[in-house]
Amino acid sequence: VGYYIQPLFYIGFYLYYFLSLQRHNYVFAIFLISAYIGEAFLITDVHRYFVEIVSMFIIAAAALLYTFWPILKLKPRKITKAMLVEPGIGTLFCIYTIIYLMTMYYDLIPNKFLFVSGTILLLVFTIVCFLIPLRNRHPSNMYLYLIGGGLLIEAILAFVFTYSISIPIIAIGAKIAICVHKACVTLYCVSIDHVRTDMSYDEY
Repeated sequence: VGYYIQPLFYIGFYLYYFLSLQRHNYVFAIFLISAYIGEAFLITDVHRYFVEIVSMFIIAAAALLYTFWPILKLKPRKITKAMLVEPGIGTLFCIYTIIYLMTMYYDLIPNKFLFVSGTILLLVFTIVCFLIPLRNRHPSNMYLYLIGGGLLIEAILAFVFTYSISIPIIAIGAKIAICVHKACVTLYCVSIDHVRTDMSYDEY
């Protein structure tokens, strides 16, 4: 049943974007399509469809990084040492987790080149998601913490379920992370024009 219901959520996300802004966004559409294909393989068999999953992830992540690029070019606010503490701890935790997963599952992975490439991209993507809210405290940028965190949790749980502990609660957790991630991406894409044009961002 999930295979038939899940596409409706992705269509719903795109319709929400279109109805909110009254325009199409082909980059967002590419993200949703590639993410759906990758996640359909993800919940089917990570090991068997590893190449397809990582390839779709690379396309989806590239689409989002392209979307984030105009925000990264905005003038950053002044950053103090105190402001670096929480994002710094979060980033270090993500780096540790990703490296730990690499060492733990490396020998089990069918395509090691894609695994390393995808892991590096996941790390870069997570750092970008944590960096933007630090540079620009616009309220909508807070979605990026959930976007980066949701994708990281999704990846971790998928590997744990496939290669370590195959219990239903982990699969459910991965699906929840997928839903949170996609919902936050949609909401952020709707608000990104306001983030780009709000000249009061220095106050945030």
